[in-house]
Amino acid sequence: MENKINRQRLYLHALFVLLIFTNQSIFSAIYAKNYQFSWAKDYQPMLILFYLLVVSYTYFIAFIILNLKSLWVRFAGIIVAFLLFPPLRFLVDQRISDWLFGVTDYPKNQTFGFIFHDNLFFSFIVILLGVFLKFMDDWFIHDRIKSTLEKQNLRLELDFLKSQVNPHFLFNTLNNIQSFIVQDNKDKSIELIGRLSEFMRFALYECDEEYIDLDKEIDMLTDYVELERVRCDDRVSISFTATGDFDDLQIPPLLLMPFVENAFKHGADNQLDKSWINIAITQNNNKLQLNVSNNFVADNSAEKAGGIGLQNVTKRLIHYFPGRYSLLATANGETFEADLSITL
Repeated sequence: MENKINRQRLYLHALFVLLIFTNQSIFSAIYAKNYQFSWAKDYQPMLILFYLLVVSYTYFIAFIILNLKSLWVRFAGIIVAFLLFPPLRFLVDQRISDWLFGVTDYPKNQTFGFIFHDNLFFSFIVILLGVFLKFMDDWFIHDRIKSTLEKQNLRLELDFLKSQVNPHFLFNTLNNIQSFIVQDNKDKSIELIGRLSEFMRFALYECDEEYIDLDKEIDMLTDYVELERVRCDDRVSISFTATGDFDDLQIPPLLLMPFVENAFKHGADNQLDKSWINIAITQNNNKLQLNVSNNFVADNSAEKAGGIGLQNVTKRLIHYFPGRYSLLATANGETFEADLSITL
């Protein structure tokens, strides 16, 4: 990841330098009448030397002067740099260029005072370029590092979420499979083994991707609910519906799982009977809606009914769907309900 950021930063700086070297040609092509590009004219050695001066001076301002610790020292450095550029251009364009190539930008007899005053505005432009370059570089680094840290944090939270899928679910499911085998109910045993296998494969392997197909997430939830239905037996009334076209849509993995898993953990698992869970998923015009409701023991707080999984999933929603989701989780009496809507 760090190497990728460094390469992107290098490309950004290369683009900045390219813009400086091509600025004159682009400006002439847009505004000059009857302009025709010519390598010999537009990139004659004297101009290349001037471009190198501008690039070097811009980077000197951005990464030397603007990196000085004291604000007052930086301010003084900017003033000195502003006054120093015209003499440097005089040295490069009138002395070094004449010595190397036999040509000068201004007439050879032009006075230093005229060239100094003539370049004060251009010196101001170079100062602005240095400030812009510093801002661009700092923004890029901080933005990319922040984004990387956010993704790493979400990755850790996703790993934590995967580990938080109720471990009793796995053991109880295996016990149920064992009981059906003992009862010689081969069809039910095969069905449960297939669903458990698909669920574990999804949780262990496919969740490593940043995005997964929505229909795979729905299939995983279906397997999970059906396995829980067998575990809970007749003491829990479970309704699960998924309607709409889920093909060709993607979401971050295990985004919907906490809502369903919490319904069983804080609802059915805490009550011996008269428990119910309703789960409805719909998709229409790229708008995904999930409604999960369940009853729970009244002395459990709303926070406990929601669980830490909903806190983590909220962070993921903010990251992946900023301004494109709504989430309402409420505890009313002995009923907890979560409504999630996402524009995909």
